[in-house]
Amino acid sequence: MLARLTGTIEHKLPGRVVLSLGPIAFEIQVPLSLYEDLPGVGRECTLFVMGRLRGETFELYGFKDWETRELFGQLQGISRVGPRLALNILSVFAPEELSEVVSQADYQRLARVPGIGPRRAERLCLELRSRLGPSKRPGPPPSPFFSEAVSALVNLGFSPPEAEKALKMVFTEDKDLGELVREALKRLSKA
Repeated sequence: MLARLTGTIEHKLPGRVVLSLGPIAFEIQVPLSLYEDLPGVGRECTLFVMGRLRGETFELYGFKDWETRELFGQLQGISRVGPRLALNILSVFAPEELSEVVSQADYQRLARVPGIGPRRAERLCLELRSRLGPSKRPGPPPSPFFSEAVSALVNLGFSPPEAEKALKMVFTEDKDLGELVREALKRLSKA
């Protein structure tokens, strides 16, 4: 698998760069924030890349550092976040800025990314919190059902903090997803 490419910039367009490595040239999609920082045509450049096979097409995505490349991969691990939306997020936020937005649950700031509305921003913050390393708040109990239950409650119109709080009150390892959601809904309806 490709991890890093160093070559000469042959063409440069917003969101794309063609990097020439001898007789071979690669078209690489890049975040808009990186495009602005790239050297000019004819200059040497190093990009950390990640490839993805979409149908019969192999696409390359390039980033200025390894951390951003890894974050791109983590973003795509979230349901309904493909490479285009992940690039949009990385065009707006550097990795440390995104961590800050997620830890502060700043949904409005995240909703400014093209392709993300207010409701989707809440869900993304919730899912990203567990993927971006330790936060200042204690995390949810370790269970695959916990995050699914939070997501279900968010889909029903509750905020992620409300959903997490209610689920923590009723959570036990022996309960299935349906039981967790029902019991959390009872708690939320009493509040």
